[in-house]
Parts: sequence; C-alpha cells; structure tokens
Amino acid sequence: MKNILRLFCVAFFVVIVGVSYQYVDVEASQAEDAIQEQKDGLSTAPNNLGLGSGLSTSGSSNPSNELFVAGDFSGYTGKPTNWALLLDSRATTFSSQMRAIRMTFSKNQAGAIWSNVDQGNYIDISKKQTLSMWLYFGPTQHLNYGDGFGDGMAFVMQNPNNGITAFSSKNNTLAVGESLGVWGADNDGNVSTTSAIAKTAIPNSWALEFDTYNNVSTSAGSSSSFDIGLPDQHIGYGYPADPATYKQNGSKGLFSNNYYYSQNLSGVEHTTLHDGKWHHLTISWDPSTNKATYSFNDKNPDDDSKGSNPITRTTEVIKKAEFGNLTSNKLQWGFTATTGANYEPNLIAFESIPSSVEASNSSTITDITQNKEFGSNGTVNSNDKLSINYRLAYSSGKDFWSNINAKLKLPDNVTYTPDANGNIGYIRYNDGSDPEAIPASELSGTTVTHLLKKSLSDTSKSNINNATISINGTVNSVNSDTTVASKRAVIDSDNLITDIDTPSFTIKKSKPINLTLDQSNVTVGPNTDVTITGTVFYTDGTPITNSLMSVFTKLNGETFKNFVMTDSEPSGHLTFTIPADKLTQDTNTLEVYVGDPAANMTPTSKVIIAKKGALSLTVNKAYEFGSINDSSASRLISRKGNWDIMVNDGREVGPDSTWNLSASTSDLTSGTSKFNGNMVFRNSNGVESILTGNNLVNIANGVKNQTGQQTTNIASNWDDSDGIFLRSNGLTTAGNYSGEINWTLADTV
Repeated sequence: MKNILRLFCVAFFVVIVGVSYQYVDVEASQAEDAIQEQKDGLSTAPNNLGLGSGLSTSGSSNPSNELFVAGDFSGYTGKPTNWALLLDSRATTFSSQMRAIRMTFSKNQAGAIWSNVDQGNYIDISKKQTLSMWLYFGPTQHLNYGDGFGDGMAFVMQNPNNGITAFSSKNNTLAVGESLGVWGADNDGNVSTTSAIAKTAIPNSWALEFDTYNNVSTSAGSSSSFDIGLPDQHIGYGYPADPATYKQNGSKGLFSNNYYYSQNLSGVEHTTLHDGKWHHLTISWDPSTNKATYSFNDKNPDDDSKGSNPITRTTEVIKKAEFGNLTSNKLQWGFTATTGANYEPNLIAFESIPSSVEASNSSTITDITQNKEFGSNGTVNSNDKLSINYRLAYSSGKDFWSNINAKLKLPDNVTYTPDANGNIGYIRYNDGSDPEAIPASELSGTTVTHLLKKSLSDTSKSNINNATISINGTVNSVNSDTTVASKRAVIDSDNLITDIDTPSFTIKKSKPINLTLDQSNVTVGPNTDVTITGTVFYTDGTPITNSLMSVFTKLNGETFKNFVMTDSEPSGHLTFTIPADKLTQDTNTLEVYVGDPAANMTPTSKVIIAKKGALSLTVNKAYEFGSINDSSASRLISRKGNWDIMVNDGREVGPDSTWNLSASTSDLTSGTSKFNGNMVFRNSNGVESILTGNNLVNIANGVKNQTGQQTTNIASNWDDSDGIFLRSNGLTTAGNYSGEINWTLADTV
C-alpha cells in the first residue's frame, strides 16, 4: 500500500503543476493573438482617406484641426482608457501612411471617436449627406479556435451638446459589453423600469449597431440580455435614451427583484460580421423625409464588384425631438465600441465625410449609332459606336473637391481605340471651356486612369460644380446575345473616395439585313414621277414584317422621306414614289437604307435619276459691274468679270422646242443708301429696258436644233453696246451696291 500511495501522490502533483502552467500560457497567448489579429485587419485595410496625421486625444472642446476627436473618458471613475487610435498597417501611430482607426482589440475595452464639430465635421440634417466607410470585426475564428467574440460597434448621431465625453455609463462608471458604449446598462436585477435603463445610455442620440455577440442570458443583472429574440450577428437601430427601446423581462422578488432587459430594435438584419473581411457601409441622409438609408456590404474591397449579401434599408422617420434641444441642424457623429469577457479587433477606415465634400455621381452609356442613352439593362448592336459616361456633381461642403483621380474600369466586349487626335475620351466641365482630352496613353487594357485638371466646388466658390467623363468605343461583333456586366470606376481624391458602376447591357446577336433595289440608274422625261422598288431581306432567312421596317432616304444630299413599309405589300417588298417636282437637278442622287426595331441597318443603296429632255439654266451667282466716280450726268456702267448665263436644253429637236429667258431685279442698295439708277438690258438694236423694280424683261429666245444636250451661252455675244448694264441717273452716295437678278427660263412648247 505504501508504494501505491507514493505513486498516487506523485501522479497527483504532476497533474496540478501541469494545469497551472497551461492556464498562464492561455492568458499570454490570447494577448498575443489579439495584437496579431489587429495587425492582420490593419494590413488589409482598403484604400481610404487616412485622415492625415491626427485623431486628437485631447479633452479640450476644440483640441486641434483634426476631423475626429477621441472620446474623453477622463471624467469617469478610474479614468479608463479610450482604446481608439489611428494606426497604420503595422499597428503603430508613427507613420505617414495612416490606414484605419482601431476601436478595440482585447477584453474589457471601450473606444469612442467623435466628429470634430468645431472644425466643420458634422451631419447637417438640412442637406443631403452621405458617409461611407469600411468596417472590420475580426477573423472568422480566433487564432485560438475556442476564444469567443464580442461585442461589436455602433454608429451614433447625437446632439453636439453631449460632447466627446458621451458614453454609456452608470454611477459615472463606463458600461461595456452589450452596451456597445451607446445603449443603457443592465447590470442590476433590482432596476424595475425601462426609463432607468434608458437614463444610462447616451442621451439625445440615434444609433445603428453592428452586434457580434449574442447576449441572450436570462440571469438578472448579467449585462447580457439585450439580444433575446434577435439573431446572432446582426444590424439594427434605435434611440438609446428612449425607454421604448428596452423591454422588461423577469419578475419582482420578495426581497429583491429579478429583472433583465432585452431590446426593441428596428430594421434588424441578420448578417455575418466577423469573417476576416472588411465590410463597406454607406449612410445617406435625406432632408426631405428625415430618413436615413444605410447600405451594408454594398461593395467589395477589390473595387471591382458589389459586395456579397448586401443589405440596404431606409429607416423610419428619425425624430428631431429625440436629439433634445438641437439649436442648429448639426449633429455630431461617431462610433462607440466595447468588449467584455471576449475580444475582437474593431476597425474603421473612412472614405467620405459630408461636411468636407458632399457629391453625387452616376453613369450612363450613349449608343451613338442608335442616338439613345440608357442606364442599366440597355441593348446595343454589334459594331455600334458607344460613349461610356461618368458624371461627377459637387453638392455641398467646406472644401474643394480637388486632385480627383479617376480609375475607370471599362465594360468588356467593347474595343477602345483613339480618335484622329490620339485621344480615348474627353472631360467636359460645366464652365463652357474646351473639353479636356484623355490621351490613349492613359488606357491600359480596359482601364483608364486620369487625373482631372480642374477642381469642383459649389457656385459660391467657383463656376465648375460638375464634370462628365466620356470614353468612346465600338461594340464587338457577337454571334449570340451577350450580357456585358457592370464595371466599377473608383474616384479617388484628397477628401473623398467614391465609386461609380457602369450600366450593364446586352449586345444583341448580329443579324445582317440587306436591301436590293430594282433600279440603279433611271432616266425620266419632264414632269414625270419616279417609282422606286426593291426587296428587304435578312441574310439568315428570317421573314420580314413590313410594318416593323423603317425606310430612310436622301435626295441630292437632303433628307427626302422617312417612312415605315406597309403590310399591304408582300413581305420584304419596298415601293415608294418620288414626285417630278422633287427632281430639281439634271442628274439626281437617291440614297436609301432600311432598319429594323433592333437597329439592324442595311447598307446604303444609291439610285442615279437623270432627267431626259430637261431644260435648265446655269448662272454665275456673283456678277459685277465696274466702279465709277460720282457724276451728276446720266451714264452707262459696263459689266465686269465673268457673265456666264447658260441655257441647257436636252429636249427633242424640233420647231416646237423653243425657250424664253427673262430677268428682273430689285433695287441696288448699300446699307440704307439706294443706287440712283437702274439695271437695264440693251438689245442689239440699242433699245434699253429697265429690269429694276422687278420688271420682267425678255433677254433671249432659242429653239432646240441640235441632237443631244444643247447649251447656249447667252452672254457670249454681248459686247460693250448690248447686254445687261447699270444706268446711273446722277449723283449717288459712295459705297458698294448689291442686288439680286431673278431669272425665268420658260419652256414655250
């Protein structure tokens, strides 16, 4: 027995020593794990504003010119540490490349940051406001697999009078764990009213929580009951200091109460928060409705796609009265975070702050070929010319939107080639200046990177408050309907990071359509209409529905007639008429093409229409007379330069094919001065006739006596004694006088 006892005692002693050693190792390991997990999150932070060099930690009401101020805990019992710090990827504060704000990372911690209202960082509820940021809640599992997560963060808007000391507290002691630093404290089972809980929350506030720990204890005063009836990890919002936010559970005891409290949150959404990923959050305020819209997981850190499992919700009306005596439209905003017995790295990286720059953006695509603009789900055809458009619009803020760097990921299945000037696109500002060129050298693959040369601001600071970036391309030819996905453009700057998604669209399968006209050359007699016929057909044999086919025509370079084919004709049969009076030239050119509802177009076909037996006149449009020195005597002023007056006769030869040419003119004037005299015609007998005053005077006559085209130059036989002259009647004010000759060629058959 003695030997057995000795062995047992030795064995028992070894076990005790082993347990003690393991306990010490767990505590050290957790601390190291917490620090490492914080670094892991910081090292993967997405592109963000960085906030320069500062997150002020002074307790002063206006400690510095930084945009954010760390919450001041110095007045609370024990002067607890505010763990909120601005850190870089190495978890150090000494770096020019600031990456994110660390709120908490280990057990039993509290963190708070607040917008520096005195330095212009606030939410103005009288204006549209947009905030965007990235949030990180830790890995899917801790490095030590069995460790738990807690508790999350809360976005808070509060009355600025609360100041940077605002935090959940009871009896001047910070509330941690489930309070998230904003909700009330439930650590005493004797508390018998929801009002008492509400009084320990941040007063005059509204909060949107991101809860990573499921507090579902039914033990009175456990500080771990708020999530009863709520999903595990979740988002929800409410008024922290409103008694209606809390629900009493438990019972009144004989000697002491056994109460515990859960929450009545609105907009509760189950989601995964701690998964080793950064989650994007956009919050926008609509002053017309007094509602906020928040979008969570609305994009991924790779800048190229929308986030997975996105959540978008618009709140109920946020009551201004809940913020107490709000003397202005300014709300202070920030984040609070807590941990209890568990830990996680809670990190924030900002993209936009509305008081600095509030802006909006959008994207459309213009199909130049089809002359239409569309948003998402538009359709284009193979080989259509496109313009990919990005519109940036400054709304409000205290700063210029400057150093705007656009990184545009362009849609696929489009070929982007430079224009004749070597540019891939242009930027048009609303100041009326010439477009800013985007050279093709800034295109790499399907990504354009361009730094805008001008800043945007509101009209009180400059005359440029919006810009449109347009990139030109040609749709590739496809053999089947092809969907082109949206692509994300990132707009980066000193004080705003935002993104724009191009519209998705579908490239319709190329469906060639052809037109065959029955005529290519037509000769017609005088006063004769022309009927054009032809056949429209798809090359793949698809039947033509006439009433879906649009016909486009030009005659001598001008739009003649655009119409829809009629179903009263056989399928694909085209017919239309050109009236004789529209054939104004000896040789007329008709251009025709046909298109279907999908904007498939036939090649353009041409028809040459010659007028057989036509009689026409060709004249010089700039006749001149010689200069004279003024004289009181009447005198004849000779012609000067080239006086071509050509009668073209293509009619049949015969005594009845005669013609008559007449002319008249209005007064000759120089400004308000009228020429003292008339334009006259002297025939070969020396008889003068006055053309001025629109008197129609016979100039020449002729008859067709040659086969083929016969041309008569009326002025070729004029000399210094006959033809058209000016007759001066006396003194005339000096100047250059002009008028217009009206010619009339008559077929006198």
